[in-house]
Amino acid sequence: MSASELEMSSVRYPYRGRIFHVEKQAPGRWVVLDESHAELGTLIRVSVEGEEHEPVFGAVPTGFTETLHEGSDWKMLVASLINEALEPETASTGNQGEA
Repeated sequence: MSASELEMSSVRYPYRGRIFHVEKQAPGRWVVLDESHAELGTLIRVSVEGEEHEPVFGAVPTGFTETLHEGSDWKMLVASLINEALEPETASTGNQGEA
């Protein structure tokens, strides 16, 4: 999937054995939804062209007003929003099951 695929109105995003959706809300702004269409966060275009001549995106989890992560790999950013929504404590603290 390329960044140009985001320009479609909706993109199916299979992840963790489930189907999520990335739906375009406005130019440079997409909402990430689970299969029940509950909002998990927003993907925004921060810059049309970054250092590697690729668009730069930011992930804004639901309840946040600023990007939590930024980068040119929008698929990784969508995955981070999904992970944050499904496992908020693990994703935000970085703990991977440590006691």
